[in-house]
Formats: sequence, structure tokens, C-alpha cells
Amino acid sequence: MTKRKAVSPLIAVVLLIVFTVAVSTMIMSWMNTYTKDTTAGASSNTDTVIACSKQTVKIPASSGVTTIGNLNVTVYVENNGQMNTTIKKVIAFDSANAACEISSTEQTLEVGDFEAFGPVNCTAVNPDWSGGVCRARVTTTCGGIYDEWTSTNTSC
Repeated sequence: MTKRKAVSPLIAVVLLIVFTVAVSTMIMSWMNTYTKDTTAGASSNTDTVIACSKQTVKIPASSGVTTIGNLNVTVYVENNGQMNTTIKKVIAFDSANAACEISSTEQTLEVGDFEAFGPVNCTAVNPDWSGGVCRARVTTTCGGIYDEWTSTNTSC
């Protein structure tokens, strides 16, 4: 009969404790990094949301859109918010819902600015343009901050 030697119970307990401490240290280090990154990301998003909440744009109801011969369209936009706003797009729609992009170049409007976008010949932009503006929309770089003007014309 051969004698087998085993690890003594004392050494086994010490090895288990060392292994547990090593794994716990790695998990704590990862959690620390993860928590810092998540907090920094949330803080950055919060700053953006607060900045966007102070922005407002408006297409005036009475004089917001003008047309010359139903083809050349100009859209007027006012920044009536508390911060400068970057306009992303200005689009007009006719009675058939054909779109005419008045402006797709980002432009910053300072607080209180009133800016004209256009005139743009919508037939040249979109051959399906039937003439006349039924709706106009201005969007900003802040998601959800936009305004839409609707014509009172009965043919829309």
C-alpha cells in the first residue's frame, strides 16, 4: 500500500483566503472604474439636457413664411430662448407634402435673433413641388427643440 500525501488543511484554508482576496480586489477595481465612467457620462448628458432645455425657436404665425410666385420660399425664424441655438434644418412642405429644403447648413442664432432663411426656388430643389407652402419646420441640433408653422390657407 502506497502512502499519498495531501495538502494540509491549514495550507488549503490559507490558499482559499488568498484566492478570495485576489478575486475580490479585481472585482472592486473594475467596479470602481465602471462607476467613475458611468457617473462622468451621466454628468455630461445632464449638462446637454440642461443646455437644450433653455433653447426655443419660433416661426412667427403671422409673418413666418413668405412666397414670391409660390416658388421662392423664405422662412423666418426667431430664437426666443435663453441660450444661443444652432439651427439644423429649415424645410417647407406644399399641399402634396412635397418637401423643399430651405436650409441644411447649421447656423447659430443668438438669443433674440430673427433670421430669414431663403429665398429658395423650391421647384429647382424638388421637381415635384406644386407651389404654395402649407407647412414649414425648423429643427435644431437639440433633439426635440423645433417649431412648425401651418398655413391658414384652406387649400392646404
